[in-house]
Amino acid sequence: MAQFLIRNSLNTYKVVKCGITFEQVTPKNYEGEPIWVIELVTDEPHIDGGSIPPKFINLTSLDNLDEEIESAVEFISGQIDWTPLEVDLRPPFVESCYPSGNNVDIESSIKIVLKDLLPAAGIDISSITMAINGLGVTSELDISGDPYEYTLKWKPFMRIYNTE
Repeated sequence: MAQFLIRNSLNTYKVVKCGITFEQVTPKNYEGEPIWVIELVTDEPHIDGGSIPPKFINLTSLDNLDEEIESAVEFISGQIDWTPLEVDLRPPFVESCYPSGNNVDIESSIKIVLKDLLPAAGIDISSITMAINGLGVTSELDISGDPYEYTLKWKPFMRIYNTE
């Protein structure tokens, strides 16, 4: 069994250990791909007392493994007493912006790094908007990262060159 740690971003002092096991199973008289049985478990007590039941994932393909494990971790985390929670007092901020300055070339791509320092609720990705010279370009952004650090990239839809 592999072990990993869960931490609530609003309680930076508490860490909960979880275990994860993977087993490939082929049911009797079954033709087709074997099934992956994944179990996530913790010894942390349930918020209402007692124990937190293990969470099982059954997959025939590992294509959506990350999403399934994330969902199972959220399920387990929702049953843990994370108090006392700290208050998220600092807003997210722009850590870097490229290019910078007032004389940016019209053909430039833009890269912005947004951060939210712990303790934090994280950056609400649905609240991110961007406009260039008053023109909304939010739908053209390439956003990657996690709720505490996102990289936003924008490339002009069409490069404009001066031919004079």
